[in-house]
Amino acid sequence: MKKLICMGMAWMVVLSGLLAGEEIARVLAMEIPGDSGPGKNTLWVNLGQLQTLSSELAAAVPAAEISLLDRQDRILTKFGSIRKGKCKWDHKTVRDRYLTVNFAAADYSQLASGISNRSAMPGFQLALCDGKAGTVIQSIPVVFWDMADLAVQLNYPVNAEPGQSLRQEVTVQLENRGSIAARDIQLDVVISRDNQIQWRGAEAAATAGNDVPLENGRETIPLLEAGQQITVQFKGDLKIPENTVPGKQYLAVLADVDGRIVELSKENNIHSGFIMITVPEPTAFVMALAETVLHFEPATYGFKIVTHDVILSDGKDWKLCKMKPNVYQIKHVSWSDFFWEIDTYERVVWEIKGVDFCKKGGKGRELGIKVNVEGGSLLIPPSRFTLKLTATQLRFEPGSKKFTLSAFDKPIFHLPFWWVCKRESYLYQVRFALWENYFWQIDTFKKEAVSISGGKFCSGEGTIEPLSAPIVVEK
Repeated sequence: MKKLICMGMAWMVVLSGLLAGEEIARVLAMEIPGDSGPGKNTLWVNLGQLQTLSSELAAAVPAAEISLLDRQDRILTKFGSIRKGKCKWDHKTVRDRYLTVNFAAADYSQLASGISNRSAMPGFQLALCDGKAGTVIQSIPVVFWDMADLAVQLNYPVNAEPGQSLRQEVTVQLENRGSIAARDIQLDVVISRDNQIQWRGAEAAATAGNDVPLENGRETIPLLEAGQQITVQFKGDLKIPENTVPGKQYLAVLADVDGRIVELSKENNIHSGFIMITVPEPTAFVMALAETVLHFEPATYGFKIVTHDVILSDGKDWKLCKMKPNVYQIKHVSWSDFFWEIDTYERVVWEIKGVDFCKKGGKGRELGIKVNVEGGSLLIPPSRFTLKLTATQLRFEPGSKKFTLSAFDKPIFHLPFWWVCKRESYLYQVRFALWENYFWQIDTFKKEAVSISGGKFCSGEGTIEPLSAPIVVEK
């Protein structure tokens, strides 16, 4: 026997969850008498239904008061009492069909208005109370006319990736707790950035949005009888949008979004929960540095490689040999069987193999690198020359932690001079040893790179500026 205080019961217990064993609301019809009916503030209660429901409640209760509780669990009226399993009514009957019940003026006004408008009025209960202790012994949620009452529960995986097909991992349990059938029930599965799911109709989408049905995330149930519960699987390939932002999102199912079905309550037409959207660690990512240039000033032997106004090398891991006033050989320390030769008069760069560095001869291959020269001739060294390294790439493999910076498929940096920090499976920061107040951040989910200044490396601090450096992700 359950002991609940009449004035303290929470009616939301009735509608709180699909599988928590809630009772389906039963019909206890009430009518407004005509002009010939009895006195003021009187309603007619269907006697047959009242007797049936009271008998169900009284099956294991020898004595109690039969009362109607409102949404605040306040006793509106006492219908009668049970003694030794028999019901005794405290009101007169009409035509052996109705019990004539008087209500307080305010209660009558509320009930009569709802009855005449046939509006949903959830939360009323037919209860057996202990008159002395003021406790509820048994209760049944009741409505005053036939209507449907849909309730949903979404079953889904707690982790998913952008673009992932959920296939058969998502199901919806749909129940009709009302007293009549519901037809053409539309179910929508939506993804949202927060748990404030908006009730609005929208077309299913393959791209991320807020409260927009997932691609193939809509089904229509032709008929659901009163008291029937079914499990719904989606026919299509239910997918998380490709551009769904990683992190905590919310997945929800909504029944009858357009509100076409008259129901006891819409509060149980939605069920939501959080889902973690994760991006797997890539096999590798490649950052294209199209604006990279190599600068050299023969007079001072000043040598550096720059991209986006940021230094990539100060030349300390490079070798240089002057062959003629207009011919120079350069070689990175990691190059073993080749070097580059630059002719500042012809303005051409060759890849030389088959001969030692700083020696004439060998076999050359023109690289097609654009050479800009300031001053100089066949007899006079230039004051400066620049190589435009259009095929420069930064590549990182998270699994092996292998980091390369190359131009024309040849390394152009020394590994100990660079650091990499993985902040997320999709978020990496890189820094050259000579960079003091800035570093780069590569987002493999958004496929974009930014420069961050004024912040601490391997943190989320600093001022962000976009970099014009396309990102290619190898999955």
